[in-house]
Formats: sequence, structure tokens, C-alpha cells
Amino acid sequence: IATREQATIRERALRDLQRAEMMLQRDLVQAVQRPIRDEFGDLQPAFVIPRENSMEFTRLGWRNPMQQARSDMVRVRWRVENGSLLREHWPTLDRPRAATPVTTTLLENVSDFRVMVRNEGSWQPTWPPLGDGQQRPASAPLPEAVEITFTLAPWGEIRRVIALPDASANAPTPSP
Repeated sequence: IATREQATIRERALRDLQRAEMMLQRDLVQAVQRPIRDEFGDLQPAFVIPRENSMEFTRLGWRNPMQQARSDMVRVRWRVENGSLLREHWPTLDRPRAATPVTTTLLENVSDFRVMVRNEGSWQPTWPPLGDGQQRPASAPLPEAVEITFTLAPWGEIRRVIALPDASANAPTPSP
């Protein structure tokens, strides 16, 4: 009985890991070059690493079976907080002032979550690169690939490299 219970716990943990990886890959392969306006009306890049354990980007493919008056694009953020891997999305791309994301907890016991991006043959921990005015340009292209690394009990270190779509398939940017 104890062996069966342990096997059930491990099976559930593996299923949760596979679900989180599938969602992460699905989000990243549908990334699109569509900057957004944040809560303050400032233009933000289509893909950004705002801090060490987080990434935020716009993606295509938000199903709309009820034919609501909304975009088929969605803004998502992946981050770790208090050992939990969270996926957040906003109901609108260009956010109103009081916008709060819809949060889904995908994994528990996550540590050492790191995001690296590949651009022009090199890996870097920040995106987009700082411009001349030491600000992140909203018009920055998508990176070539994203590497996600984290440690998850009981599996250890997990590392995934996901190529992003070609920037030539970008969506139009909002007018300033």
C-alpha cells in the first residue's frame, strides 16, 4: 500500500511537470512581436525579462469559442514566487490602470528559476538589451531562443531550450 501511494504521488508530480512544460512550450512557440501599453500607458516590449526569475511576452493563439469582442493575442508572464511556478495572463493586451492578471499555479517546490535568451549567437540574462538612453526599447525584436532552467523536487534540475518564431512573422505594433 505504501509503495502504491508513493507511486501515485510521483505520477501526479510527473504529470504536473509535463503539463507545465507543455504550457511553457506552447506559450513560447506562439510568441509574437506585439508590444503592449502597461498600466501607466507606457509602451513595453513584446518580450521582456523584467527581473531575474520572470519573463513576460505577447503570444498568439488565445482561443475565442464564444466570439467575444477581444484579441486572439494574450499577454503572459511566467515567474516564480515563494517556490511556486506561476503563469499569469491579462484579459486585455493594453492594460487599464487597475488590471490584475489571472494567476495559475503550475508547480510547487521550484527553486533556482532562471531565464536566458539567445540573440545573435550569444546567451544573455536580460532582454531586451538596453538602448542608448539606458532604457529598454519597445521595438526590440524577439530573441532567437529562450532557455529556462529550474530545480524541482524530486526531479532535480530541469533545463529546456525553446526556439521562438521568426521575427518576420510579427504582428503590427500599436501606434504611439
